[in-house]
Amino acid sequence: MTTDAAADPVAWALAQAGSDPVRARVLSALARRASAQPPGALRERLVARLMARAQAAPALPAPAPAPAPRRPPSPLATLVAELQAMGTDLRQVQAHQPTWRALRAQRRLAEVAAPVPEHLGPLNSQVLVARALQQLHALAPDYLQGLLTQVDTLAALAPLQAAAAPADKPARKTAAPRRR
Repeated sequence: MTTDAAADPVAWALAQAGSDPVRARVLSALARRASAQPPGALRERLVARLMARAQAAPALPAPAPAPAPRRPPSPLATLVAELQAMGTDLRQVQAHQPTWRALRAQRRLAEVAAPVPEHLGPLNSQVLVARALQQLHALAPDYLQGLLTQVDTLAALAPLQAAAAPADKPARKTAAPRRR
């Protein structure tokens, strides 16, 4: 057996590999390395290592870890499960969302396009905003829809921020004048 491994390590390794593909690749690589060496001490050591690897028992896979104890689902997991249960209803909402956005943008533009009193002057903020939104609608309607979505979100959050702010904020004490 030793003479077969020394004469042709690659063929010997293929015969010893068995059904484990990982073991076959390791033995094949070691056999190719041994066959590439000229006869001598290094080749003999590689063949000996090849034979030792081939005779070693194949390693068994590590057992799967025990499942972790069940914890109650997080609120986010509960919400995701509820949304998945809604399925088709949620898809219908998503299908009509672009239409609602376009209608909201048109309504906002109609509010802005309302006649602005002329006596306000050209640099009045109301006049400037009206012009900017109209030009934005002409140049980039998708950007306008995104901007209006952000403005609507901020407008919805404003009452929440006002409610969360402490009502009785103590006034700052004024510092006494310094004496020199």
